Amino acid sequence: MTGTSTASLTARRGHARELAQTHDAELVVVVGGDGTAHEVINGLLAAGRRAPVGLVPVGTGCDFARALGLPRDAVAAARALAACRPREIDLGLVNGRYFLTIAGVGFDGEVASRVNRWPKVVGGTALYVAGILATLATYTPVEVDLDVDGTRTRQRVFLIAVANTAWNAGGMWLVPAARPDDGFLDAVIAGALGRWETLAVLPRVFAGTHVHHGKVRQVRARVIRVDGPRWLTVQADGELVGPLPATFSVQPRALTVLAP
Repeated sequence: MTGTSTASLTARRGHARELAQTHDAELVVVVGGDGTAHEVINGLLAAGRRAPVGLVPVGTGCDFARALGLPRDAVAAARALAACRPREIDLGLVNGRYFLTIAGVGFDGEVASRVNRWPKVVGGTALYVAGILATLATYTPVEVDLDVDGTRTRQRVFLIAVANTAWNAGGMWLVPAARPDDGFLDAVIAGALGRWETLAVLPRVFAGTHVHHGKVRQVRARVIRVDGPRWLTVQADGELVGPLPATFSVQPRALTVLAP
């Protein structure tokens, strides 16, 4: 790359998107977590820019860095960027918002809604586990209309997690089949799990073996539509998108990243 480099610090939620929209850079390096990366790629694409994006993971989740194979340590990741090569990957899109990792609705969205209201005193998986346990006390499965590439069903679900990459919540291997360069979205659909069932399944998410539970199934699609109660929150990369209905679609080779 040629030219000078500049550094910009974010001051508030949404600021990274504004900065990405206004800075005309040949290369963008995001120093932050999944939420910051989410804002940056949405800002870049809203401005029609296709600058390669590098990532130094410093944040609550950093699941996108995990998916790219970058070191979790910020210093090691920064050094690794020098040897990384440009790689085109897919993005997900839900209701006009691009996402890098996992978007979802149901229990997943309600946990994100709760965690986003909490101060970030602690980060990583501990914050999300606390959110899961707090949400589990009141949440019950809901009935939704689900359309997977034109196949429609009506069912009671605990959560629907639609993935471009496999991890969320700071290391939970929620959608093991997801790959960011295959031209598809993969989704995990959990049926009407009870509270005790959820507590039993939760530890298995870290190993990806929850998908073998009888009430959990995986699907692969290019477009997934979900409609249901308007109070249900849709999240993408842990950021709140809005209420149902939601349309999730894959955007093949939409982003260039620096990755090992």
